[in-house]
Amino acid sequence: MDREFAVRGLGPRSRDIHARLNCWTQNPIVKSDTNTMTHNYHRLIELWRKCPLDQSSFILPEDKAKIPEEVVSTFHSLDEYTSSSTFGQRDDTSLHVGLLPVPYVGNLQNASVFILMLNPGLSPGDYFAEYEVTQFREAHIRNLLQENTNDEFPFLFLDPRFAWHPGFEYWQRKLDDIAQALADQERVSYQKALRHLAQNVACLELMPYHSKSFGAGQLLKQLPSVKAMREYVTDVLSPKAKNNEVTIVATRGVQYWDLSQHENIVVFRGHEPRAAHLNLKSRGGKAIANQLGLKSKTE
Repeated sequence: MDREFAVRGLGPRSRDIHARLNCWTQNPIVKSDTNTMTHNYHRLIELWRKCPLDQSSFILPEDKAKIPEEVVSTFHSLDEYTSSSTFGQRDDTSLHVGLLPVPYVGNLQNASVFILMLNPGLSPGDYFAEYEVTQFREAHIRNLLQENTNDEFPFLFLDPRFAWHPGFEYWQRKLDDIAQALADQERVSYQKALRHLAQNVACLELMPYHSKSFGAGQLLKQLPSVKAMREYVTDVLSPKAKNNEVTIVATRGVQYWDLSQHENIVVFRGHEPRAAHLNLKSRGGKAIANQLGLKSKTE
């Protein structure tokens, strides 16, 4: 627990927000099917705990038969990747299965904010990080197995130790507004604000395999891993959002997530998914700030 913040990182205002929502919301409290929620949470985690980490490609066994060989690229070092004909291809839509899959980032059990995306991108830095930096790879594996409960930064792409990683650069830029506001409101350092976010935010990827450009739309209808992720969002997270327990922000691939409307479920529309902003001027950023108990500038 982060002692700089009152309740699992949330300040008194957040508790007040939750109390008022439970008492005054016009949406009825939804009675969640606890057995279904628990089953689908554990099913998702157990599914990924079966991912082979000692083979040449990191494809979930249930997915392997559904993924044609011609749509994958398999490299085992930065040098292998940068020496290949794939490197530099602007239209590379292959799935890079020599990299660890990323179905989620963060601790799913403890997070109160869930950001939904399409699939992890690709950078040469991903190969360097996984094959040259043991500390990063170990954190990545703990995340995949959801053995990161005790990590200081369970959302590893907000961990300052990995500030050189393209994933950190991406997420720090996305959440910088909120981190700065948290640091100011709670009078803590920027690093502690990032830690707070890392303990309360999770990202879900509909397609868990890396690609430079997305071209696997047909696979979204076939892969068991995609089906399991959709069921987790539908059966576990959506009821929690309707009970005011979590906030969901769908930023990418929104047409594939099939989310219902609710004040705690923000689905980007129109031009929003293009930049997928999460600053305090965006709908998603405002929803995240509200969930984390941040005061608006007018308060």
